[in-house]
Amino acid sequence: MRTRTLARLSAVPLVLGLVAGQVALAAPALAHGDGDVATNTRAAQVEKQGEGKRMSHVANLQYDRSGEAQSGSDIEFMRLGQRDYALAGTLRKGLQIIDITDPRDPRRVAVFDCDISQGDVQVWKDGGRVLASYTADGTVGAAGAASQCGKDLQLEAADAGTVLVDLTSPSQPQSLSFLPVPRGSHKMTLHPSGDYLYNSNSDLITSTEPSVRIFDVRNPLDPKMVKDIPLPFVPTSLGSESHDIAFSGNGDRMYVAALSQTLIFDTSNPRAPRELSQIVDPAINVVHQSDPVRIQRPDGSWRRLLIITDERAGAAASAECPGGGLHVYDVTGRKELNPEKVGTWFIPAATVQAGATCTSHVLRVYPRQEMMTIAWYAQGVRVLDISGLATVEGSPASIGIGNGVGMREIGHYAFEDSDTWSFKTNRINRDGSFFGHGNDLVRGFDVYRFAGFRTKTVEPLVPRDIAPRSSAGTDARSLVPLAVLLPALVTAALLRRRSRSG
Repeated sequence: MRTRTLARLSAVPLVLGLVAGQVALAAPALAHGDGDVATNTRAAQVEKQGEGKRMSHVANLQYDRSGEAQSGSDIEFMRLGQRDYALAGTLRKGLQIIDITDPRDPRRVAVFDCDISQGDVQVWKDGGRVLASYTADGTVGAAGAASQCGKDLQLEAADAGTVLVDLTSPSQPQSLSFLPVPRGSHKMTLHPSGDYLYNSNSDLITSTEPSVRIFDVRNPLDPKMVKDIPLPFVPTSLGSESHDIAFSGNGDRMYVAALSQTLIFDTSNPRAPRELSQIVDPAINVVHQSDPVRIQRPDGSWRRLLIITDERAGAAASAECPGGGLHVYDVTGRKELNPEKVGTWFIPAATVQAGATCTSHVLRVYPRQEMMTIAWYAQGVRVLDISGLATVEGSPASIGIGNGVGMREIGHYAFEDSDTWSFKTNRINRDGSFFGHGNDLVRGFDVYRFAGFRTKTVEPLVPRDIAPRSSAGTDARSLVPLAVLLPALVTAALLRRRSRSG
C-alpha cells in the first residue's frame, strides 16, 4: 500500500519573501551537471577572522595554491588504527585524504587523482580492505578520463557514474572499478548492510520515469547492477529524481529526497524496495536531504521524525537570507504512511544577501547526542540542539527562527568568504564540545571548535575503527597490489567496450 501526503502551504515563503522585500522565490537551476558553483568572492588568501557564537576557527587547508575557489564538496571520515582521516570531495580537484588525528593540525596525506565532479564520498570496510565510492555528476569529461582513475579504469570522456577506490593505505589510494550510470551520479548512498550502493542522479526536468539504481558491491572489483527502482513522477515540478538517500540505522527504511518530493520505502529486502508514502510539500523549493532521527521521549517511548532540507533555488546566487529552511515531519509508527508536518526552522540571519548563496545544505544528525551540524553556504556552519524534537507539537504553519519546532541553534561561525557545502564531526565529547570539519567551495578544508553545552552532558561520539583487524595501528595494511588488479581491470574494460560496440 502506498499513501501520499500533500502538506498545506505554510507561511514559510512569506517569511523568505519579506526578508528580500518580495514574495517570489528564485527559479532553480535547470541541471546539476558538474555540481554547485562557488558564488562568494575570493581573494588570493582566505579570510582569517570571522564571526561566531560559541565557536572558533582552528585551521584552514587549501587544496591548491591557485588563489581560486577550492571547490570543496561533501566530506566523510574514517578511523584506521590510531589515525583519523577526513575524506574531502571536490569539484574536479580529486579526493583529498586528510589526517585529522590532531584536528588543530590537519595534514593532507594523499590526493586520489580522479578529476571528476561532484566527488560525493561513502566509505566502508569490506573484509580486509577499506573502500570508498567517488561520484561523477554527469560525465567524467576529458580531464577525468586523463586523470589517474581514468587511466586505471580506461574511462572515456563520455562515461558517467561512480568510481570505487581502495583506501586501505590512505597514502596510496588505488582505483578498483567503475559503476556506469548513464545519467551520472550526483550521490551514491551505502545501505547499512555494506552490500549495496543506491544511486541518485538528481537530474532536473529531464525524465518522466525517475528512478534509483541499485548496485551490488559485494565484489568491489566486479560490481553488478541489481535494478532500477521507479519513483513517482511529479508533473509541473522542477524534477522528480533522487537527489539524496538516507537509511534507518537497521537498513529497513529508505528516505529519498527527490527534488520535488520525499519518498519513504521499506527496504527490509534491500534488493527490492517497496514504496510506503510520499511527501509533496509546496513550501519546499528543492528537496535536498530527508534524514531520519529517532529520539526518546521523557516517558521512554521513541519518536521518529524526518528533517528535510530545502536547498532553495538549487543553490543559485541569493538575494536574501536565510534562504531555504529545515522542514520537520513526524513519521512515528503508522504516521510514516501519512507523515504529519511539525513545522519549519530557519537560521536567525534575516539579511539581504549580495549575490552569494544562502540556503540550507548538507547536514548530519547525531541522534544519541541529540545534536545536528549543517552547512549554510555563505552563512557558514551551524550547530543545533534537537532534543526538543522528542516532545514538540506543531503544524505546517509553525515556524522557528533560531529556536522553535523542537530545535535551537547553539553555535555558528561564518567568514566573509564562506561558501560551505558540508559540515560534520567525527567525535563529540560528554559536554557536547567537538572539532567540526567544513568543506567549502571557496575556502577548502576548515576546522572549527564548538565549545559545547556547558550545562548539559551527552553520550560521547567516538570514531569507529574500520581498519583491518590484523594491521590496526599501522599504515602498511593489506593492500592488493595494482599488478594483481590489472588483469581484472583490463577484462572489465574490454567487456565495457564490447557492450558499447554492441
